[in-house]
Amino acid sequence: MELNRDFQRRKDFLSLTPEDERALRGLHSLLGDQTPGFVESFYDHLLSFGETRALIPDESTLNRLKKAQSTYFKALVAGVYDRPYLEDRLRVGLAHAKVGLSPGWYLGAYSHYLTELLPRVAKGMGAAQTEELMHTFQALIKVVFLDVGLAIDSYIAHRDDLIADLRDYGAAFANLPYGTMVATSDLKVVFANRAFENLFGFSPSNLRGCPLSNVMDVSHISALIDAAMRQQSARETLEVRPHHNPLAVPVSITAHTLPKTEAGDEQRLLLVFEDLREQTQLTRELLNAQAVANIGTWQTHFDGAITLTPQAARLFGWPMTKPFTYAQFLTSIHEDDRVRVDAEWNAGLRLGRFRFECRVQSSPRVRWVEMRGVIEKGRTDQPIRGYGTVLDITDRKTTEHAMERLAFYDSLTGLPNRTNGMMLAQQMLDQARQAGVAVAVLFVDFDRFKEINDTHGHIVGDNVLSELAARFRSACAKNDVFARVGGDEFMRAYKLAPGEDPLERAKQLQHALGLPVVFDSLKFEVGASIGVALFPEHGDSVEDLLKYADIAMCDIKGRGGDSLLFNEALALKLERRISLGAKLAHALAHSQLQLHYQPKVHLATGTLCGVEALSRWCDEEGQWISPAEFIPVAEERGLINELGDWTLVQAARDIRYWQEAGATVVPRVAVNVSAAQMMDEGFAERALHLVRAQGVEPSMIELEMTESALMNEPEKARHAASRLVQAGFCLSIDDFGTGYSSLERLQSFPVFKLKIDMSFVRDMDTHAGNRAIVTAVIGMAKALKLETVAEGVETAAQAALLAELHCDEAQGYLYSKALSPQVLLQRWLQQPSTETAPGSTPKA
Repeated sequence: MELNRDFQRRKDFLSLTPEDERALRGLHSLLGDQTPGFVESFYDHLLSFGETRALIPDESTLNRLKKAQSTYFKALVAGVYDRPYLEDRLRVGLAHAKVGLSPGWYLGAYSHYLTELLPRVAKGMGAAQTEELMHTFQALIKVVFLDVGLAIDSYIAHRDDLIADLRDYGAAFANLPYGTMVATSDLKVVFANRAFENLFGFSPSNLRGCPLSNVMDVSHISALIDAAMRQQSARETLEVRPHHNPLAVPVSITAHTLPKTEAGDEQRLLLVFEDLREQTQLTRELLNAQAVANIGTWQTHFDGAITLTPQAARLFGWPMTKPFTYAQFLTSIHEDDRVRVDAEWNAGLRLGRFRFECRVQSSPRVRWVEMRGVIEKGRTDQPIRGYGTVLDITDRKTTEHAMERLAFYDSLTGLPNRTNGMMLAQQMLDQARQAGVAVAVLFVDFDRFKEINDTHGHIVGDNVLSELAARFRSACAKNDVFARVGGDEFMRAYKLAPGEDPLERAKQLQHALGLPVVFDSLKFEVGASIGVALFPEHGDSVEDLLKYADIAMCDIKGRGGDSLLFNEALALKLERRISLGAKLAHALAHSQLQLHYQPKVHLATGTLCGVEALSRWCDEEGQWISPAEFIPVAEERGLINELGDWTLVQAARDIRYWQEAGATVVPRVAVNVSAAQMMDEGFAERALHLVRAQGVEPSMIELEMTESALMNEPEKARHAASRLVQAGFCLSIDDFGTGYSSLERLQSFPVFKLKIDMSFVRDMDTHAGNRAIVTAVIGMAKALKLETVAEGVETAAQAALLAELHCDEAQGYLYSKALSPQVLLQRWLQQPSTETAPGSTPKA
């Protein structure tokens, strides 16, 4: 602050005004590039004096001084006279004083400067007004005197400091924070301060007058002294070892030669010892931390070399003992990343910072690193220093790759997953659109894969699926898109060649997937159904094409399996299913469905023993819609639970209706339960609530479940079945023989009845195989103490044979079709229960 006030006061004394500074800035612009020529003549004048000629030992020094003088001349008339200008002029004046130039030399130099400059100014300003020219001259003279005054101040300050130093070293150095010593050229101690004692652990008073070698190893210090004697000062970082201490002390030593008071005096040197122990420890800790964190640092002054810390050198695979240049840096980068990294580096030089990731060819494996850097620039916007970090991110990249695999690839088969496959297929469609070519999209579903999971478990199933996925991949060409889109569902997309049969490659794929799969001495024949849709004929998005291919696959799978190209008839079928789904939702919301009941009779007595509730739907146009059509739609549209709940409520209401109508016998009603309901954890409680809300006990309801509903997730289904039985419901297995349940699993479910599928009953009197199956089912049920019901009984011969095989109950058209609640009441529920049911066969 004091320095600033003195400087401002000096400017005020000289009346250096802002107008003067503006005039000088105009002069600065006027002179332009004339400075080099002016500097040449200026130094020709200075070198004519022996005093200055002796200070310039060679041509390189002269050129360096000329360059510095050129910068100074430009700054002198730049019109900016602030604190940096003040500090620079004081520093230059002090340098001149230290080399021994007299104040008279300084005044002579400025005199020559003005003598040379003023004519140039007058000539340069040319037609300028006299008043403007005089103002410029006055401003120039003011700033020259300002500059001379600062130089003289430096001379005076230097002289005063020198006198004080020579008078008493103690006063000058005693309280310095660094260890300070004055010694002769042969290292005899003249003075040492207290900081020196604390640094090395001995008393300065015991050092004065004795050689420094008596207390410490001075071999490296001697070399530093020789350098200081040659060039007036020298600096070195060393480890100094006192004789009484086995540990060396890292220090930075600066040695200066001190001016002699008189000619012939002994040369003395000032030695300043800076303690580097903490810095060395911090550096060591930093390097250790870098090693632990796998991060290194680098820096460069753009002099051709890049300095690396040990960790950075290790990451680049570069020996610390060898120079490291930018060209060698590029060589260490993986060849696939080299061009990009060079572009990133050069962009960083322009922007002042960079951050990028790349691979380096560090032995024994390729590493991923993150490079960060900051670039410092000079006044000309050229980079002068760069520094930054290099971080090992190999583990992070490995994790990212693993996460990418999880996000975009199927973990079991290694194929792209649905999301990735859809994205890649859409890219293929975009390319095909530009090229004007067709694309085939295949939806592939394995035919009998579920049987493997159900009968052999998921471990076997996963191995079979992996083999089939490998065949699927092998059957695809290099440029095909393929993916696993669901459990045993896959997609494939490829560009069609001109005139190619759209089903040709689908059939080749079917053949590859139809070959037997052998695993653990087991042999499986799975096969596949394939639907095909074409771009752009059937659609222009992957979602639409995959949907259409799925429709074609489902249609052909329902007909026994093969490959099928999507067509308009399937589209109409899809439209009907969509329309049917909307209508069904409306019908459920407005209770437009009905329940009809098909009687079940005791084969031994011919009497009624129960009924099965069957959903019936007559739409608003008066068309009856088959359950075989609307129940799959309910499953697809997520309406199956709602349909199931409605069926329970309506069945309970009809039971109460029969009770209130005075029915002689009110039968137990069998209601079909879907797999979705069995997987719903709240179904048992909800079913109990729905039935009791109608005033009916759950024991009046028999819940029929298919084998597939029980076997899909056996543990979950077993838990749900137990809760239903605890709530009071009776359970039976519907369509027995068409699923894949094992005896072991069957025994674990709390069921009391098996219902033999009509496909076995229909031909059992003419087909020995079907008869054997029915016989086996009845025998197994008896062994498990379960009742049996045969459905689809249409002839008296079938009824007689079933009775002979000791089947308990039967239902079918031989007895009755499904009837409305009112008709059932009239025909079946208002007669003595001991009478033979209509259409029944008398007891044998």
